[in-house]
Parts: sequence; structure tokens; C-alpha cells
Amino acid sequence: MKNIHYINHTHWDREWLRSSDTYRIRSVYMFDLLIEILKSNDEYKYFTYDGQTAVLDDYLKIRPQNREIISKYVKEGRILIGPWYTQPDLALVSGESLLRNLIIGSNIAEDLGHCMQCGWIPDAFGQIQSTPQIFKELGMKSIFAWRGFNYEYTNDSVFLWEAPNGDSLLTIHFPLGYGYYRYLPENKDNAVSDIIGFTEKIENRFKDGEILLMGGSDHTKPQESIAKTLKDIKVDMEGKGYTIKQSNPEIFTDAVKESIRKSNRTLEVYKGEAKSAALGRIHAGITSTRMDIKSEMKKYESLLPLVVEPMSIISKTIGGKYDQDISNYYWKTIFKNQFHDSIYSSSPDSINQTVKNRLLNLRHGLNELIWLNIRSLKDKLDFTGLKENEEAVVMFNTLPYKRDDLVLLSFISKEKEFILRDKDDNIIPYVIVNCKREINTEIEDFNGSNNFHDAGEILEGTKYNIQVKIKADILPTMGYKVLKVTYGKPYTGKLSGNVKLIKDKTFENNFLRVNINENGTLNILNKENNEEYNNVHYFEEKGDDGDEYNFSPPVGDEVIVTKNMKPIVELMENSPYEIKYKIIYNMNTPLECVDHKRTAERVEWTIESEVSLKDNSKTIDFKTIINNKAKDHILKAIFEDKEESSKNISEDHFGTIIRNNEILSQVGLKNGATEEELPIYPMQRWVKLNNTKNTFAVLTQGPCEYMIYNNKEIALTLFRSVGKLGKADLLIRPGRSSGYRLDAPSSQLIQKLELEYSLYLGNEENISELTRKANILRVPVPSRQLNIFTREKHEDKPWETSIMEIGEEVEIIAFKVAESKDGYVIRLLNPSNTKLNDIKIKTKFLGNKAYLSTLKEEPKEELPMKDGTIIIPEIKDRSFVTILIC
Repeated sequence: MKNIHYINHTHWDREWLRSSDTYRIRSVYMFDLLIEILKSNDEYKYFTYDGQTAVLDDYLKIRPQNREIISKYVKEGRILIGPWYTQPDLALVSGESLLRNLIIGSNIAEDLGHCMQCGWIPDAFGQIQSTPQIFKELGMKSIFAWRGFNYEYTNDSVFLWEAPNGDSLLTIHFPLGYGYYRYLPENKDNAVSDIIGFTEKIENRFKDGEILLMGGSDHTKPQESIAKTLKDIKVDMEGKGYTIKQSNPEIFTDAVKESIRKSNRTLEVYKGEAKSAALGRIHAGITSTRMDIKSEMKKYESLLPLVVEPMSIISKTIGGKYDQDISNYYWKTIFKNQFHDSIYSSSPDSINQTVKNRLLNLRHGLNELIWLNIRSLKDKLDFTGLKENEEAVVMFNTLPYKRDDLVLLSFISKEKEFILRDKDDNIIPYVIVNCKREINTEIEDFNGSNNFHDAGEILEGTKYNIQVKIKADILPTMGYKVLKVTYGKPYTGKLSGNVKLIKDKTFENNFLRVNINENGTLNILNKENNEEYNNVHYFEEKGDDGDEYNFSPPVGDEVIVTKNMKPIVELMENSPYEIKYKIIYNMNTPLECVDHKRTAERVEWTIESEVSLKDNSKTIDFKTIINNKAKDHILKAIFEDKEESSKNISEDHFGTIIRNNEILSQVGLKNGATEEELPIYPMQRWVKLNNTKNTFAVLTQGPCEYMIYNNKEIALTLFRSVGKLGKADLLIRPGRSSGYRLDAPSSQLIQKLELEYSLYLGNEENISELTRKANILRVPVPSRQLNIFTREKHEDKPWETSIMEIGEEVEIIAFKVAESKDGYVIRLLNPSNTKLNDIKIKTKFLGNKAYLSTLKEEPKEELPMKDGTIIIPEIKDRSFVTILIC
């Protein structure tokens, strides 16, 4: 006798075709109905609520009086919620974002009575390789997933999934998706017929005789008749060799585990990511739509854990006030934007605008937290030594190691001449920035960088905006530093920078020599090993007949490459600290795609790419500004290596992933696949060819999609411009549309886009060094001129402090106040492919005891700690550890 587990559930898109407020109204009706069913019908056993808690938050804001009754049913196991706050896309967000989402979501579920002990991923467009690791760290018993897997990966829908660090977890694949059908017929005969029909399709995928039958789909309501229907068909089903019962993911997991224990059979092991389109569309093109949204999200998911939270702790150690509640509020805002349909941007214009509005909320809130942390120094430090012609400037390094980049300082001053000094009156060299960074005139941005009251005087001409750059190596590790600005004297000292302009369009530092060719490409010499790279960095523009889900080529496309053009080249900065050029391309391309073809009508638009080489740097940095006027097209930046490889390696959430440059085997459209699989890949922050002698890597601060051309060219997608939510009959996805056939004109991105990325050149592969450089590029140094304050002794706090330092082999991914508010949490990553032993963390002012802890910040074992130095015995390869200090 085989056992059928009928799981009554809903998949609840918090926003997708409609807004979160629209779906909130629906959730009120749905939860009200569910409560009434659970109250009146003891036979209705379980309802699985999509593995997330955000919609419960939405519901309880309208029905706060129902918190107690919801909590009652959660405790009883009749409503299953968590562990997510929102169901995110896995590939598009950072590893730390995934961890925080699970921590906050599971805590909310536990506060309501119980967190479901199963990882739940019904609708992510493919699976990342770290999934077993993160759910095991959270203490989950199993994973339920759909898209990305196919029947060829395993012979069973029950298997072990192993992460790169060796962690594995029982995994259940939905063989027909998360919704076999929305509602079971109430008619007994029809119900039996339906169930047998579905069971016969999938029972060979459940070798243990425990069969998963999913009852529910998008935004389905609880079906009260299920209890009676399943009771009515019990005898008929037993006559056909099956028991059937109401179930839930936890019960199904326990039943499968017990059956495996009895049979003592060995489960198949699956390793790696899952991106097959054989059974369900994976929509690879969602990684490059609405880059205006995605790039800004990348900024804030780094800014919150790696700038705002560490700044707050630094300030707290000198008497500032801070706890995790404010930070978690903004994490929830991030999670709402990282909900899978939201971050995919596979939505109508109004929903994408809602996502952009939350980005504005993040900008306002995180800038205010940065300003308040700077202001806390203003109230704690001794400024009695400052003279009338002197002011202070504060800088924070929120990374626990020395930086090797430059810091931008911005002043609003009555005088143009000044000297920078440290607390011991040592002069700090600087260079004047010729092409100033544009300062946002909104109050919240000025509070983060300049004094708002002085802004008007710049407009009136009575004060000046002066921007300078200094070397970041003067900053302490994980701490702050105050400099004195002495007005009235010019800086005449020598600059120690090693960047120099050799001749027009040719420049170098101690590591690299760069020449800008007539077509705007770069010839680069790596001076460490004398390797030369020619015609590096050009742009490829081609048509895109796809939609917000998929890239799809038009018929008979015209591909335009800037290697065939002669751009305008202008020198922007020329100092021993930095050489910067602007390369301007005037583009003339087809206007749009009509009937799957690009039109004869053309439009002109521009690409301005700033190319910068800085002092003592192994990277060439790019800021590309696109003034887009064309529709239905895609733009890529191409970097040609001199070596070749059939595989590439990119940064994953907690390490690296190796992929083939081409899809070597797929089911294919002719064999019934849902879409043609294209070698379009997501990444976190860098990508390079695999197994090359030298390092030629593209690092990015925003764009997160790449392809490899001809086994040697890294093609970084800068943006896709499309005008439909869903389209039918695409070349790579024939048949029905994904989503709905709705216009989404704002996704054409007829606007200015600013995208930042870099090229790193080294003479050996060093994953830890690449990861660190990517971190430095993405983590800014907050600074602030303090020119309105009283020159008095507030408290005797130092002008410089450092509270943490780590070595080169590990990377920090989080430094926060503990959720319990008792102590601090450090999360460290070993990104390399080898295990690390005896890792040291030097700390000050944080506590006297340290523990290796769970992801939920529960102490597991005490770590050796002497004079503030903590020793971690081991960090597995491509893995992270969580440390609790109290």
C-alpha cells in the first residue's frame, strides 16, 4: 500500500501582476476564511502558507486582533509558516541577504508559535548550489523545491542535495510543480479519477511509497471540502492500493525519513546548482532586466550589513545608542524588494514603480543612519584643540582590514586653500578632484556628506564645493579617524602616488600600463608578468525581442560593436593618485522590434565610459553612463582575455562556482522543454575564465549577468530594454507567454543608466584576493565635514579607534548587534576551495567571551579568546561561520 500525502497550500506572490496592497486585501479575505474553517471544522487539519511570514505581517496590520488566534493555530501545527520572510530569488541576491531573510522570517514564525522545519522554494527560477548549506545552518530537516531540477538529474524526487562545502540535506522535488491543480473536485468519482491520474504520473518518482500530492497554486484559498472529500474516497483509494490523508511538509519529511530508515536504502546525491528548463521555465533573462532597480538593490544589500551596521557598532563602543530593531526594519524593506517577482521585475509598470519607491525609502533611511553615526562622534569627541580657522572631517572604515583605494572627501568652504592634518599634526597629502561628483541636493543626502545649510551659499557663490581624494591606507581597520582641515594655507607637499600619464591616452601605475586605442578599446600590459591584452573593453549592442522574463533574439538581427567606431576621448583627471579618461560613443541603432524584427527606423543615443587607473591598483575601473533612447535591445561590455578555457568561474554566494561556457546537454524544445536554455549566467561580484595561468577577472558593483564568447571573451550584460511583461511565441520560448501579455513601457529604460565595474589583472589565481577586492570596491568610506559644532570637550573619546582586524584569508560578510541585543555577531566567509585552520580575529571593546554559534545566534561551543584575539579552529572551504561575542 502506497501513502498519498495531500498538502493543502497556497503560493502567495506578495506582489506580481498586482500590487502588495491589492494582494494584502486578498490575504485578509483568505486568512479570515482560513480562521473560520479551522474554528468550525476540526477535520480540516493543515494549511501550508508558502514558507514565508511577510504576508502575515501584512494581514496583522489590518487584523491585529487576530494575532492570538493565528498564533494558536501555528502552535498547533494547523497553519505552517516560515522560515522565509519573503520568498526571494536565490541567484539575484547576496548570501548574507538570504541568511538575514531566514533569520528574521524564522524568528517571526517562532514568535507566533512555530517555524516550519522545511526549506520551501516553490517558484524560484532555478536553484543555487548553496541552498543545502543555508537551510542546514538554520536547522531545517528538508528542502522542497521545483524549478531547475529535471527527471534526468535524479531517478527519484527524494534525494540528498550536497552543497560545495559538503553539507547535505534531504530534498523533495515537486515533480509536477507546486500546484498539480488548484482545487480537488468535490464529486467523489471525479476526485478519485483526478488523484489516480496525477499519482500514476509521479509515483515512480517516489521510491519509498510516500507520494507527494500538491493541492493549491498561486493565491489559492483554503478548500474546506478537502477533509470530507478525502474521507469519502478513502475506501475507493485503498481498493486501488493507496492510502490518502491530509498532510504537510513536516509530516511528509518525517514519513520519508522513517521509510528510508526501515529500508536502509542509499539516497542519490545531487551536487551543484539546478538550472534545467525541461520541466519549468527558468527565465535566464530576468538577471538583466530593470538594471536601474537591480543595481541599486545591490548597493543597499551591501550598504546595510557592511557599512551601516558596523558603523553603528563602532559608534556604540564609544557610547552611542543602537540595537538591531532599526536595522531589521530596513532589512524587511530589502526583502520585500527581493521577493522573487519583485527583484525579477517581471511585473507591470506600477509594481516596478512600487519597488523603486522602496529603494527611495532605503536611500533615505540608510543615509540617515550613516549621518546619525557620524553625528554621534560630534557629541563624544574633544574638539577644544581646534582653532577658529580649523574644522574636522570624519571618516569610517567599516572593513576589518586596511584599504588600498582612495577616499573622496567633499568640503563646503569659504576658502579654496587648506591643509589636512591628523591628530598629531602630520600632514595628509591630497589631490583636488577636477570633475566633481554631483552632490544630491536632497536633505537626506547632504546629511550624509555635506552640511545642508551651506548648500544655498554654493548657489549664491559665497562658498565653494571642493572635493579631494586621499589614500585610504591611513584609515584604521574597522574604525573611524578624524582629520583637521586648516584653512588659509595651500598644500604644497609631495604626492607619493605612482600613476602617471606617459603620453596622450597612455598611462600607468606600478602594476599596469594602459593605452586607449582609436576605437576606444584598451591595450593593457600587466607589468608583473609582461602579459599583454589587446582590444579590451568594447560594447556590443543587439536586438532583444524578449520580455521581462526572457532574452530572445529577433529575426535577422543587426549586431553593432563599438570596435568599428571612433569615439571622442577626453582626459578627466591627471594626478599621481588617479588618471581618468572619458570615452564617448555616439550610437545609431534600430529604434525597436516590431513583429519579431528590428525596424529600419533608427535612433541616436550615447555611451560615456569613464576609465580610471588609480595609485597602487591592479584594477582598471569603469563607470559607464548610458543615455538610452532605443527600445527592445541589449547592451554588453566585452573583455577579451588572451587565454582560452571552455569553463568559467564566478563568485557564488559563499565561494565560487564553475560552469561550462556552453550548455552541453539539454532536453531542448523539440523534446518538450519549456524554453531553450541559453548560457546566460548569474554571478555575485566577479567572473573569470577557469584554469587560466593568470587572473583576468571582471568585478562588478551592479550588473550581475554574463556570458562567455569564443571561450575567451567575458560578456558582461549592462542592461536589457524590453517593453512587455510577457510575450507569446518567442524564438527561445515558443507557445504561451510567461506571466500575462501586458505592456511595461518603463522597462524599455529610456533614461540614463550608471553602471560600475572593474577589470582585475593578476599573475595567479587568488580567490580570497579577488573577493576582498570586490568587497573594497562595493563598500564606500562614509565621510563628513563637521563645520557646525562647538569647539568644546564633550567626552574624552579618541580621534581614532579600531575595534576589529582579520587576516587576508577570510572575508567579513556581517557584523551586527545580536538579535537578543546581548552581544555582537561576526560572520566570516572562507571563499577559497581549501579548508582554513586557526583563524584569528583581533577585537577591542566588544566583549570577553566568544562562541561559535548557529545561524540563529545560539552558542554551540566557546572559542579561545585572549586579550581580545579570538581563534576559530576551522572554517570549511566555500563556507561561513557565525561568531557570537558577549
